Amino acid sequence: MARPLRSIFTVAQTSIAGPSSLRPLNPSLKVASPYQNQVRTAFNLSGWDRYLPKLPRWTENEKEKEATANASQGQAEEGGVKMVEDKGVATSEEGSTGGLFDEFSKDKEEDGTGKKRRKRGDVPWTEHKYSSALHKISHRKLNDLSRQISNLPIDEAIVQMQFSEKRPSSWIKSTLALSRDHAMDKGLDRSKLVVAETWVSKGPKIARLDIKGRGKYGIKHHPSSKIHVVLREGKTHEEKLQDKFIKDLRKVRSAGVVREDGKIRRKVVSGWTW
Repeated sequence: MARPLRSIFTVAQTSIAGPSSLRPLNPSLKVASPYQNQVRTAFNLSGWDRYLPKLPRWTENEKEKEATANASQGQAEEGGVKMVEDKGVATSEEGSTGGLFDEFSKDKEEDGTGKKRRKRGDVPWTEHKYSSALHKISHRKLNDLSRQISNLPIDEAIVQMQFSEKRPSSWIKSTLALSRDHAMDKGLDRSKLVVAETWVSKGPKIARLDIKGRGKYGIKHHPSSKIHVVLREGKTHEEKLQDKFIKDLRKVRSAGVVREDGKIRRKVVSGWTW
């Protein structure tokens, strides 16, 4: 009766895999592989490196020896300059004079970083460009308001849009106010801000059916457009009045300069005397 029980245990031991398998009945028996009683799952990946090819494992001393050997082989003296090759890259102990195009590459790098520097505030801003969203309006109607606010101080342009009776004047006023605030955040003076440039660009046209009588129909095209503004620092209102005063003052002529004792002659343009 003992032999059948022993065979049952041996069969159960060989059929069950993983850590749940039964231990051998005889303690003297040794497991062939240390990974025989382990189940490789997503949480237990022990022994996965045995499938990789056997790679040489170097110690720190061996790495240092190999580095010194490569350095001694790559050394060469040419024209009094000692060259050392490190992984295929040749470097000289003396400072290099540089290439012909180093200056051009530096200029290009500076141009690329100029915009980032302006955003950080390192370089002072001189203008601010802003554009509105697309609105359902014809570009011809919007262009009339664009001409109205061009070359005006920003506060005066906002007042013009505030009292305008045109339909898009309300969101144009909001666009100007928002662009003014953004320009002030960049460090521009509000009292000197002028709407230097304005232009209008077209947007996509939406096609809709125009239902007519007797089964007929047409197609309506709803246009869209947006406005762009550029704000720059210009002369204030007081400076403009001062320039106008100086200009008018130059036109004034004193009595001592103009002779008044000359004879008055009537200049006849044509043969008619009346």
